[in-house]
Amino acid sequence: MIFLVRLLQLFFRVIFFLPARLALSIMYFCAATLAAIAKKTKFRKTVVNNVAMVLPEANAEQVADNLISNISCTIFEVLCAPFFKRKHFDLTFKIQGKDILDKAISENQGAIILTMHIGNYETIANALANLDYKMDVILKATEDPIFKIINRSRASGGIKLINVVEEDMFKKAIEALRQGEIIAVLADTGALDSRHEFMNFLGKKVPVAVGWITLAQRAKCPVLPCLIRREGRLNIATCFDAIQIRPSNRAEAMQKIGKYFEDFIIKYPEEWGMFLNSYETKRMLDSENQDEQKH
Repeated sequence: MIFLVRLLQLFFRVIFFLPARLALSIMYFCAATLAAIAKKTKFRKTVVNNVAMVLPEANAEQVADNLISNISCTIFEVLCAPFFKRKHFDLTFKIQGKDILDKAISENQGAIILTMHIGNYETIANALANLDYKMDVILKATEDPIFKIINRSRASGGIKLINVVEEDMFKKAIEALRQGEIIAVLADTGALDSRHEFMNFLGKKVPVAVGWITLAQRAKCPVLPCLIRREGRLNIATCFDAIQIRPSNRAEAMQKIGKYFEDFIIKYPEEWGMFLNSYETKRMLDSENQDEQKH
């Protein structure tokens, strides 16, 4: 598997010397081929079942097919991120709310971009770095060889990676924020494995990691929810209004951000990558019971 991924990257390293549109067309053809194969496997049924468990009113089969197509494009965009130049990003990423982001970092306090496993969340930091924003990404990566490949893509464009497995996340992130940099962090990962709180989400009580809230309060920086959807070959990233979190508005801020995420998933369920993972889907649905059992 690792050998195949490295071989693909070697292939695309050469391909991206071609004119931008031609190189991207080859990349997306490969993505469409991967999606077509995936839809013929048992994996599709798994995704359908996951969607149906969380969103019983949705057309689970259609959502699953669209999600598989979307994630196939994302996989190849991530693999090829080290070879992207500005012309490639311009053809594949559009940032809505850039003025909100600029205002948020104008006081040199930095900002936190908060997102989920939605759309091409992996490459949005690369796209912003391409626009000369100073980016840092908080992640959790083990010594697994696949992470070495993915992290190379994540770090392309000069992005700094803050791996919670290896270093003090708060210390590194606060240092970056004080230098006016932007921290990107996921809200829907590892919640039960760290400090978390429960909130109503899609009609269920789900765990939400609260490390980003603590970070925002310590650094006194704004938080910008940012969600990404795909429209053909174009990834559209939307930055919502910046929120300054204080002890007095903490619950209100969490509710507001949760509403952004909830509305987005209801409208674009084919963008939520969690449906690809049965373990995480079931864990989210059973999380309240699991938490009660621990206590």
